[in-house]
Amino acid sequence: MYSKLVEIFGKENVSNKQVDLYPYSYDATENEAHMPDYVVIPENKDQLVELVKFCNEHVIPIVPYISGNNLGGLTIPLKGGIMCDFSKKMNRILHINENMMYVLLEPGVTFGQLKKYLDENHPGLRYSYPNSPPYASVIGNAFLSGMTNMGTKIGSMGDSINGLEAVLADGTIARVGSCFYGKDEADPDSWWCRYPIPDLLGLFVNWQGMTGLITKAAIQLWPNLPFKQPFLAVFFGLTDVAPFMREVAKADIVDDVVGFSTEVAKMEIGIPDPKRYPEEPAYTAMIPISAKTEKMLEAKIEILRDITKELNNKGTNIHLIDYNEFSKLYHKKSRTIYDLPAVILSLYEKSGLAWVGTYCNSGKFEELIEKTDKLYEKYNVPPYVMLKIMKQGHYGIFRPIFRFNQFDKDDKKRIVDLMEDILDLCIDEGCIPYKTPVWMAAKMKEKINPGWLKLFDKIKKCMDPNGIFNPGRWDT
Repeated sequence: MYSKLVEIFGKENVSNKQVDLYPYSYDATENEAHMPDYVVIPENKDQLVELVKFCNEHVIPIVPYISGNNLGGLTIPLKGGIMCDFSKKMNRILHINENMMYVLLEPGVTFGQLKKYLDENHPGLRYSYPNSPPYASVIGNAFLSGMTNMGTKIGSMGDSINGLEAVLADGTIARVGSCFYGKDEADPDSWWCRYPIPDLLGLFVNWQGMTGLITKAAIQLWPNLPFKQPFLAVFFGLTDVAPFMREVAKADIVDDVVGFSTEVAKMEIGIPDPKRYPEEPAYTAMIPISAKTEKMLEAKIEILRDITKELNNKGTNIHLIDYNEFSKLYHKKSRTIYDLPAVILSLYEKSGLAWVGTYCNSGKFEELIEKTDKLYEKYNVPPYVMLKIMKQGHYGIFRPIFRFNQFDKDDKKRIVDLMEDILDLCIDEGCIPYKTPVWMAAKMKEKINPGWLKLFDKIKKCMDPNGIFNPGRWDT
């Protein structure tokens, strides 16, 4: 096996040494570590075709890996096998179409790399960045339907994928989307849409690498509007944040509106072990606004102030603050939540980080906030909660966050027990976990429609008959 991998990738790009394999065996979450057998560093799709054919013939697992910044244990090799690390050499920005506003790139391209390239070469365009480090993967986030700082405007990043190229289980190279014309290579300017053909992208989005190896993809970009103004809203009532976020999203005036419990807000500006005092606001919200002209920006701000005033007249207690002025009161790290992509170091200060991230009915924000607040209190854990309205209000994100000490068994168990209670609550309320760890998927399966599960299994077996692609995910 080692000889075959060296034949495909070259000796310098293959290892089975424990010291090289160990970093691929774990992540920051509650999920247990598992060691791979080999790691390979691909450079092109031809190597991946050979790898997939070999692994399919001998039933050897392949786990796609990019930068190791994901949560949920999604790249932990549950069945061992070969880690395929895209970050080192398959990290090229292949093409940008200014007119159709998309970028064609390989899996290893990072947010920081893309931002630098756009700023220097295409300043009229911008990408939408998540609360992830600059060294995290663009494609990884998109194909797991991640959130970004334009989520309220455009929705999940899964909706922003135009097309992809992937290696299937038999070694076939398939292109999906408007790039599907042509036998070998597609015109770089043909990756502009996923419709009106049958939408096969769903065979790869949110499948956690279970259906093939993606070699490149086209992701949408957006106009980089010249006038920008971020606001911070603070909410003194426990659930005042919910109606504010819904109304602001529907007004079509913001790029994003994301709510944080005060504990999260304090953590983000570097306060260790933050707690909320009785006199303090319960929640805050970050509201970035951008506009084509100064007058447009002024009009959007006026609407935002009107919404705040109207809600306060109905009994809420909301205050709007110019975030540019607010951030001057603190260290520069207070800008990281706005100036993305950025490293939010305080998320990792306890070595362990996890979440129960869910898509949800935003009309249930109030109920979810109140019930999870009680569960956090039960376990004597500060309520770290993040909320977001997506696609102008079509759905919401409810994401309780958990920091813990990976090397303290008691602390880890307490957090895992809390996570299970909150997950049960969220599923009972109809929330759908995303970037789903195996143990969460098992709980979801207890309530999922049997027909859906049957269809899921059929698709998996059709796309991956020998079960080589990231086996173990979703209990496959």
